[in-house]
Amino acid sequence: MKAPIPIPEIKLEASGHQRCYPAKAKDMVKINLPTERAENWKEVMLKKMAEVLNKYRSVRLFMDICVKCGACADKCQFFLGTGDPKNMPVARADLFRKVYRRYFTLGGKAFGFITEAEELDERMLQDWFTYFYQCSECRRCSIFCPYGIDTAEITMAAREIMAAAGIATKYVTEVVAKVYDTGNNLGIWPKAWKHTCSFLEEDLKEIEGVDIKFPVDEVGAEVLLVPPSADNFVNTDTMIGYAKMFHAAGISWTTSTYCNEAGNFGLFLNYANLKQTNNRILEAARQLKVKKIYWGE
Repeated sequence: MKAPIPIPEIKLEASGHQRCYPAKAKDMVKINLPTERAENWKEVMLKKMAEVLNKYRSVRLFMDICVKCGACADKCQFFLGTGDPKNMPVARADLFRKVYRRYFTLGGKAFGFITEAEELDERMLQDWFTYFYQCSECRRCSIFCPYGIDTAEITMAAREIMAAAGIATKYVTEVVAKVYDTGNNLGIWPKAWKHTCSFLEEDLKEIEGVDIKFPVDEVGAEVLLVPPSADNFVNTDTMIGYAKMFHAAGISWTTSTYCNEAGNFGLFLNYANLKQTNNRILEAARQLKVKKIYWGE
């Protein structure tokens, strides 16, 4: 039997200084978000919070049913790694819950701090930006929650609300912008994708002695392949494996320079970009008039 993972020593604000770089204006424009923090950021965030609570009933339910049993605390790698109590999933969710109670519950409006309700002020905003971006949305904590609370969904909601006011991180926004620019989150332009496929054809001809094609933007193929991010740039043996499989099965296939990999970093930003990034797969399939889509990751 494996020994249990030791609970770390509590270290208040241990990772409070580890804030992400803010997003760049050029990337925010491309992903249809404000280029800088709104002057009336509080009003914008509360308006978006009301929209999220009304649209996604699960978020409101998660706000109301948590009993703070702590079953999730030692399941989070960020808490285990830092010892920062605000990285406990229950405490991270409480940053959202305190604002929810202050503005969206009768008790919070009437009695405030007594009901653990707090203002959405500059200090709370910094905590949101710090700790909601120290969650990877892995959902491990939700597996152990006796009430089935999905802390990842709370994290997603918090990021959605911040993004509406022009508050997001450089890494995620930069990656999503690259997807719209180049067809993939690695920033590889269409011409480079085509060249890589040509190189793989040559390698396969040299290794196997047969002509196996790596089609790109082929209209009317049976299958559109949308591989995981690394398969055409790092795990090229996997890409070669796809080509061999399709060749052996006699299936016509193609990749698309409009959408040539399936990673979706919109998941880590907001719902609109999550949907738009995913919709590219369907749009590529329509453009190329394929019958089926195979995609990974």
